[in-house]
Amino acid sequence: MDQALALFISIVLVLILMRKINIGLSLLFGSVFLAILTLGSGGPLIIFRSYIDVSTLKVVAIVILAFTLGHLMENLGMLEKIAEELAKSFGALSFLIIPLLIGMLPMPGGALVSAVMLAPILRRYRIEPEKVTFLNYWYRHVWVTVWPLYPSVIIASAVLEIDYLTFASATYPIAFFAFISGLFLTRGLEKKLSISKSTVKNFVSNFYPIILLVLLTVLLKLELLYSLLICLIILILHKRDVNLLKVIRKTIDPKIIVLVFAVMGYKAVIEQSGAAKTLLSEISSGLPVPVAAFLLMLTVGLATGMEMSYSSISLPLLLSFTGSGEVILKNIMLAISAGFVGVMLSPLHLCYVLTVEYFKADMWKSYRILIPAALSLAMLTSLVYLFI
Repeated sequence: MDQALALFISIVLVLILMRKINIGLSLLFGSVFLAILTLGSGGPLIIFRSYIDVSTLKVVAIVILAFTLGHLMENLGMLEKIAEELAKSFGALSFLIIPLLIGMLPMPGGALVSAVMLAPILRRYRIEPEKVTFLNYWYRHVWVTVWPLYPSVIIASAVLEIDYLTFASATYPIAFFAFISGLFLTRGLEKKLSISKSTVKNFVSNFYPIILLVLLTVLLKLELLYSLLICLIILILHKRDVNLLKVIRKTIDPKIIVLVFAVMGYKAVIEQSGAAKTLLSEISSGLPVPVAAFLLMLTVGLATGMEMSYSSISLPLLLSFTGSGEVILKNIMLAISAGFVGVMLSPLHLCYVLTVEYFKADMWKSYRILIPAALSLAMLTSLVYLFI
């Protein structure tokens, strides 16, 4: 069978299966299907080898440790204390700052965690539910394309075969533009700045695992796996009353682990078969390659509403556009920004649905705020791609 056609059919199969089963199992079936069609009987062996590869096992470990850190801080009440201190210091601006900081700790449906923290503050201020919905949802996700704890970042770095700092150097403009694209909604919020020594002390004592992680990963350039391990060990030794078993039960999500293995297997088949290059050249035959890449990432993001989808389904198809190992940074930025915009606009995004429901907001009125911010982000990243 034609390689491009086989790849196209496998993508359609994955998207159809996602309506019935989770994305990890969908990709697993899709990769086996593609392997048999393009590589014959040796295809499944290539998939198996990718599963036991050291780089794959390392990605699985990083994802587990990242979720463990987030759940551990939540379980210890550290996140709640951070929210209290921020509310005292920044007033209504906490509607932006709390989601922004909680967003540094990825967890499924995490926007609901920050929404619950905002509820007591909401009672003090008269703010429309659609406005609060946007601020919580948007700023909870500003870090998704650049922060090292997010599975989408971990998976994308693995797919591109680059380290975290290289990936972040390509995607930091997305996070910056996402931040400024939502600022128009802070007009009219009561501005307050009251920071005492005790506030700083309480904030640092509860946020120090994240501060330490940044120091180790960004400044000392220690590998993310070891940085996470150090932060977790220090936190466990510091907070001796940790119910580690309870945290681990919440942390080890088989669906996420299966997804990582499935992505790496899918990537291995795509690389071995060369199907992605063929498909991309055919898609872009009537369009410029950057436009085709942008539309592909945007469509998958919209169709799934999951950050990991564009990293796991679309990105492996675009390696001839982004590069692998030796990458083209601005091409990565364009592709990831398109996927992010698609996901943020998707009505299937769990965090969006949960936030709308929690604040009893009107979904379509919320969209009137969300769409201009998403379009601003897409426009700004496109301008950077074209002119810088």
